[in-house]
Amino acid sequence: MESLPLPLAFALLLLAGRMSQYHVLATPERYWAQAFPNTLMPDIIRARLRPLPSGLLHVGSSNRDPRFLYSDFTKEHLDPRETTLFLEEDLKVGMNKIFHFRMSDFNNASPFLSREDASTTPFSTVEFPRILHRFSLPPVSREAQEVWGTLTWCESLEAKAKCLTSLEAMINYANSSTMGHNITMLHTIINNASVVQAYTVKKVERKDTKPSSAVCHNMPYPFAVYSCHYIGEGRIYKVSLEGEDGSMVEAITACHPDSLNWIQCPYWYQSLPAYAKPDHQNYSCHFLPDTHIVWAST
Repeated sequence: MESLPLPLAFALLLLAGRMSQYHVLATPERYWAQAFPNTLMPDIIRARLRPLPSGLLHVGSSNRDPRFLYSDFTKEHLDPRETTLFLEEDLKVGMNKIFHFRMSDFNNASPFLSREDASTTPFSTVEFPRILHRFSLPPVSREAQEVWGTLTWCESLEAKAKCLTSLEAMINYANSSTMGHNITMLHTIINNASVVQAYTVKKVERKDTKPSSAVCHNMPYPFAVYSCHYIGEGRIYKVSLEGEDGSMVEAITACHPDSLNWIQCPYWYQSLPAYAKPDHQNYSCHFLPDTHIVWAST
């Protein structure tokens, strides 16, 4: 094979160096613009692109670190009147059930790490003491419990499900199996904070999705961590609801054909109607919190 002329070889090396430098220095904003040139970055992501604070933060009477965006999907944190799960066949205009749409404070939420920082930051149960020290979290604290819970959950994931620790990694995950399809980012929009109340469905729109569409669930952690999986045979809806107090919510809804794996989450599994257990052919649905993201491949 003939060698390249020296001027051309030098030019290629220079170009490769510049590309390598861009790869290292590219900001999450630029990475987003490259991946989705026709889509503006939503506020729920842009608000989390800021420096990582050090130490434990306590704000308000709850004395809890606001960075963690707690999901509170456990029995002890749910109002007994609140609807957790419902059947797809019930998801129609006029459906009236009691929900609580918690409005997250993204301005105080845990920020995204850059891809480079995420790759060098410990993230495993083996390094749990080191992680607590890194983020100045007391071993006996609610935040330490949340960190442990997130780490153990992420290490239990199987197949193609993953926990992702940077925006770039989440974008790559969403793009990895789209096979040239377009991607639309969907998330629940809550206009006003509200209390537990009855909501009435005003509009239901099923979103066109491929099995390669991804859902990413925000996990409580000192920096932004998302647990992501592909929806497979699941279905995604955009649902408009109106509360008794007149507040409006545009809720993204996920419907699952197989709830067998929910046995790992006893409260969720117990919330299923008897005829929606795994031996029946009913899709079970729930609304996604405003912290979660659907990357809809169409």
